[in-house]
Amino acid sequence: MAAPQEKPPGASWDVAFAALAAASVWPLFYVRYAPIQDLPQHLAAVRLLHDFANPAYGFTRFFEVDLWRTQYLAYYLVADLLSYLVDVEPANKLLIAASMIATPYALRGLLDALGKDRRLALLAFPLVYNAHLILGFLNFLAAIPLSFYGVTLAVRQRRSPTRMRALGLAAVCLLCFYTHVVPFLLLGLGVALVALAGSPRATLRGLLPLLPSGIAALLWLRGSPAGQATLTAARGAERGVQPEFLPWSASLAETPRWLTDVLTGQADRRMLQAWALLVALGFVLSLVDRLRRAKVQAPDALTQQLAWRLSVLAPLCAVLYFVAPTSYSWIWPIAPRFPLLCALWLLVALPRFVLCRDLLLGLACLLASASFHFAGSAFSAFEREEVGDFDAALLAVPKAQRVAGLIFDRASNHVAFSPFIHYAAYYQARKGGAVMFSFADFPQSPFHFRDDNRPPRVRPRWEWMPERVTPRRDLAWYDYVLVRGGPGVIARADSGFAPRYRGPRWSVWKRVR
Repeated sequence: MAAPQEKPPGASWDVAFAALAAASVWPLFYVRYAPIQDLPQHLAAVRLLHDFANPAYGFTRFFEVDLWRTQYLAYYLVADLLSYLVDVEPANKLLIAASMIATPYALRGLLDALGKDRRLALLAFPLVYNAHLILGFLNFLAAIPLSFYGVTLAVRQRRSPTRMRALGLAAVCLLCFYTHVVPFLLLGLGVALVALAGSPRATLRGLLPLLPSGIAALLWLRGSPAGQATLTAARGAERGVQPEFLPWSASLAETPRWLTDVLTGQADRRMLQAWALLVALGFVLSLVDRLRRAKVQAPDALTQQLAWRLSVLAPLCAVLYFVAPTSYSWIWPIAPRFPLLCALWLLVALPRFVLCRDLLLGLACLLASASFHFAGSAFSAFEREEVGDFDAALLAVPKAQRVAGLIFDRASNHVAFSPFIHYAAYYQARKGGAVMFSFADFPQSPFHFRDDNRPPRVRPRWEWMPERVTPRRDLAWYDYVLVRGGPGVIARADSGFAPRYRGPRWSVWKRVR
């Protein structure tokens, strides 16, 4: 009996890929309020950068802009530019959607460059809805496709070097660095692995595109508070704030949480198990093909060598998840970034196979479709049942005011984590002024409070403990307080605040002069 032969992929798979890409972002655009925890803070930051000089928002009274403090420069500048075409909120949704779609496509490009079956990138779609998206780590997610695309350019440059491709790779590396440092580090390592050649001169030529981003990284590490904190966390602090680590057993137990922890039930955990089973099946089928001597088209020797080198990135991410700190000072999370990166790089390490390949890819499409359906249903139920009278509450507050948020009821019955915790930032994104809790006091923020007109500094995790807030002490700087649940001590006669709006879920309290 003849061994099975590999067939070239048909155009129908490209159509399926494009259809899944479109379906993946449907839940995001179907609702106005996507349950993404840090999204309001990002919207507030982009609004401030975009309309800083607009007196209607009153930003200059409270803030100063310092773009070089942040290593997240690329995301905010691109969002700012998009905001000239559409408003700030749809601009950010477009950026999020672009990141979600770009990751499977960038992975597909790398698989193609390594001589592998690019259709295996279909297995990236079930990972599109992940914990990092729901938490709102938008810079991190935007850097992931840049990282894959940069390694793709490095592979193509190694096989067929051109000056324009080298310049393009340098630009992608620089853009990735100014988006997020963790995918950038993997990009740099991937470029280095690809650049290794028989002669030092050839290796140096392959590493040269890293020079601009390397210089930018050194300047950031030496010149910014966020860079210095990152450097201290990386080398281990002997005094002061110490990095925090989880035991290996706890990290292992939390691994699913950092992959597809989106829904409050068990559906996403079961989908993750199904995804892992499909990937494991792919490795088994590739081994069976070897035993059966199936005619699997092999790339040239150099491409095979590069594929083997890059296959080390998946186990490296797994190791870093267990040995890297969970957090350091304000930097959180660190180690939990790596499970998602490990899962995606695992697809790059997946060998080619023929046996039952179309069936496996079809199951991957069904799994991705189920993921999008469950996410869309949860997003819709969140907006329909839980956002409530938030718009009416915002209408009760004039523009350019000082607003604090006390979020007693921050969780959702439909999505994981705490999607309401930063909802006060929607006020700054739409009406300006200054809000608390704010990223403005974080070193990675592109803006910070003015020293002569700023709120009192608060304890760590202030926003998570509204029951500990003392109105006369902690809220004396604010004109209004936006409350979900509670209302707690602010409803007392001696709080200094009176109700301006009271609804089923939200209330607004105005300072009594």
